[in-house]
Amino acid sequence: MIYLLRAIWRSVVTTLFVLGLVLSPNVYLALKALTLAGQGALVEYRLRQIPPERYDAEIRTALDNGDGDLARSLVALAADQDVTIAPELVGRIAALPAVDLGIVLQQGWACVANGDFDSEAGFACVVATDLTGIGDVRDLAGEGGNYLQGKQVNYLTLGIASVGLTLTAATFASIGGMLPLRAGASFVKGMSKLGKLPPKLAGEVGTALAKSIDKAALAEVVTLAGGFRIGEMGRPLARLFNPKSVVLVSDLAGDFGTIGKAGGVRAMKLSAEAASDVKDVKVLARTAERYQDRYLGVMRLLGHGVLRFADLILTLGGWLIGAALWLIGFAIFVTRTTGRTARFVARAFRPRQSRSRRVPVAALAR
Repeated sequence: MIYLLRAIWRSVVTTLFVLGLVLSPNVYLALKALTLAGQGALVEYRLRQIPPERYDAEIRTALDNGDGDLARSLVALAADQDVTIAPELVGRIAALPAVDLGIVLQQGWACVANGDFDSEAGFACVVATDLTGIGDVRDLAGEGGNYLQGKQVNYLTLGIASVGLTLTAATFASIGGMLPLRAGASFVKGMSKLGKLPPKLAGEVGTALAKSIDKAALAEVVTLAGGFRIGEMGRPLARLFNPKSVVLVSDLAGDFGTIGKAGGVRAMKLSAEAASDVKDVKVLARTAERYQDRYLGVMRLLGHGVLRFADLILTLGGWLIGAALWLIGFAIFVTRTTGRTARFVARAFRPRQSRSRRVPVAALAR
């Protein structure tokens, strides 16, 4: 009888344990999210949490604002996530012109007149200026002169300009193969000059460059830049910064170039707004490489959520702590209940055993 009760009790306990673990608040989602994050797929996890109707709303807003690029990117992202878009929106996107010449000309003029490069057309003039070498030589002479005269220096602009001249030569030598990297360098330099890079990012790279600068090499570079003697600048440029700093700048330019290749200058600007340091830019570059033409849509739907894991950690932590507390509480319940049941069964069987032993003794006495 005791063995039967124990077997039944074990079955009940096991069933309750498994059921409680499964039903504990969001444990499955927490473990799944942590697995995805460990695999570098945090963006994919966040995208799966977005309701389908959000896509329709964002696409409609983009179309109403005349933002065809964003609308197309969101549609491509919706297809990737197996989300069905309203037929009316699909029809509106299909009716959009491939290129709006009026907008292109307007954006190009904005760059020429105001130095703005919010668009492909505007950014094209920035890259074109750097490809001639004029922009980089001008910045080398300007920032290098400031350094030599003891004035305030934008070290990031100085570093990008020095690396940029090398990239320009490599771009022509590779017949355009290095253009994304050259574009990334132009973007970083332009944003640095406008003061629109995240302070932490600019400070991180700028400090590394400032600590590694070779004053004698810089003086030679400034002299050559003043006479626009680009062909003679190779040797002093090679000594201007230490290799680690050059790699840091080159990697940053390469990451923004990867983002630009996937989503254009607009994607680079959104990434610069979302990032806080070099590591963030690298994560965004990998995300852009993964999503390509859907990257604009990803940034629109997630924004800083592409990078932020802290808020998710708090949520997941709450879920897992809740599950742990349930398990602890369940363990205490099982321990107490088992002890009480064992004592009850012991008390129930003792009298019977003692009576069964006394009966034969009494009978023998008679």
